[in-house]
Amino acid sequence: MKRAKSKIRFLQSILFLILGIILGVGAIWPGLITQTGRKCFLKIIKDGSDGNVSLGTIFSINPNYLLKIHNEKNKYNKILLIGDFCFREL
Repeated sequence: MKRAKSKIRFLQSILFLILGIILGVGAIWPGLITQTGRKCFLKIIKDGSDGNVSLGTIFSINPNYLLKIHNEKNKYNKILLIGDFCFREL
């Protein structure tokens, strides 16, 4: 009986953790659920994955975000800035 209760508690904890992550990301990036935001994000990531970014992609990004992305050294933070542009601005 004690073992079954501990498994239920564990599953509840995991459920609340996943729900919290989903709601947290949804609150930070509300455009995540829109198709245009996801297309924008994937287009920029795919275009820049080989190291060369097309001129059309560069012109589609706000100059303030371009400067922030260019000056950032950490790749994870660059992806976060791209997400901010696509999921908040559009």
